[in-house]
Amino acid sequence: MKTDIAQFDPTNVAKIDAAMWRSYYNHQFYKLFWQLLTLIKAQLGLSWLVTIRLAYYSAWAAADYRIRKHTGVNHSRVLANLTKFYELISRHSVKRFDYKRAAELELAWWDVHRSSTTNNKVLEQSLANNMAAIYNVAPEKLADYAHYRAEAMILPRHEGDDQPVATDWDNVESLLIKAWASLYSAIQ
Repeated sequence: MKTDIAQFDPTNVAKIDAAMWRSYYNHQFYKLFWQLLTLIKAQLGLSWLVTIRLAYYSAWAAADYRIRKHTGVNHSRVLANLTKFYELISRHSVKRFDYKRAAELELAWWDVHRSSTTNNKVLEQSLANNMAAIYNVAPEKLADYAHYRAEAMILPRHEGDDQPVATDWDNVESLLIKAWASLYSAIQ
């Protein structure tokens, strides 16, 4: 079955995305996996079998990356799972894309984000580049998407972090709604 990955409900996807972030930062990993399945199904509209495989590759890559935060990330292993993730999406998409490049760009923004404590142009550009590779558009068209997403990305704090201000999850969700709506508009 082929799907048009550019056709999704941006508000619904943004709300699921925001809920996933909250689960991740609050260390609710079983809930996070269910939300990941829901997000992939809502955004891509693929069969449940493909959705489960995508969630597996995505979750494995993310968990491996997070667990190795202090001991050194095995980039080749993380990249292998991201590549499988994007290869499946490309194979089932009406419009194929360079899945290897998309995987490399995804890992690149993960690295940039890990070292970013504030929003910056490098983070925004890396986010735009990743989505541009997936949707076959110029990164410049995704500047608003990248800006709103990067703004949202710097807000969350892990449960137990010694932070003077708690995460404003309503603001995170609002920024993600703007990001996904902007992406949707740019890829139509």
